[in-house]
Amino acid sequence: MNVKAWNVCLIEPNKFEGQIIVDILRNAGVDNVRVFNAQEDALLSLAHAKANVIVASYEMAPLDGAAWTKAFRRSRMMPSRKAAVFITSAAFSRAMAEDCRHAGANALIGKPLSAKVLLATINKVLTQPREFIDAEGYVGPCRRAGIVTAGAPSKRRKGDEGAVGGGGADTLAQAFSALILALTQLAQGRGGGAQCEGALRRVQAFAVNANDAALMSVCGTLAQQLTTHDLRSETGKQALHVCAAGIARLAELELGAKDERAQVATQVKNAIAKIALAQAAA
Repeated sequence: MNVKAWNVCLIEPNKFEGQIIVDILRNAGVDNVRVFNAQEDALLSLAHAKANVIVASYEMAPLDGAAWTKAFRRSRMMPSRKAAVFITSAAFSRAMAEDCRHAGANALIGKPLSAKVLLATINKVLTQPREFIDAEGYVGPCRRAGIVTAGAPSKRRKGDEGAVGGGGADTLAQAFSALILALTQLAQGRGGGAQCEGALRRVQAFAVNANDAALMSVCGTLAQQLTTHDLRSETGKQALHVCAAGIARLAELELGAKDERAQVATQVKNAIAKIALAQAAA
């Protein structure tokens, strides 16, 4: 399904994680995205406005993502109750996947999210729809084949987790260094996208935990570059250089220097926009 046809309802209590998802969707060309921090507000909207994609955090209140999905599926007043439901969680587990499957969710995606994983999972579910079951004991997509899972730690390739060295990134400084190194090697043709994505997820996790809006913004911009460019082309190399320079600068600045950090994030976005315009005009 063309992304222009996606009508997304996003329910994410953490506004910074929500912004990452919005940036991924917008950069991919999704025009219709409604964002809610509270599940009650989302339900009120869904009672009147249709959606075909619902992305909801498992870590919600008062109902968790699975319980919310179960209630939503069984509400016959909801015109979009057959929409594809994607649950996201940083505490991904097989038990959680089963919980979501029996609640009627289509997929469970592990956090931190990458653009590649989120978009590919949504596209997979929408292009391979399952029969919708509406029975007394269960409402949702046919669950015989199991739930779609993506981004879980146990599913990631070793190259993703090994991008920061044998033991992983134990500190933010190590995560920054690993990501900058991975970007440099990729631009020089000496590394792969998997290493960059693995290192990027480490930095994103630190950014979310610290509520670092500037770092999350730059990470979102970088995630989009990893999925939209030939990274060994001149345009791709320029984009990688801009993102690497921005991340390096943020690594030097104190977290409390919010104005300076916001300026760095804006400069990165503007530079990437100029590169895109130059490519379009070429």
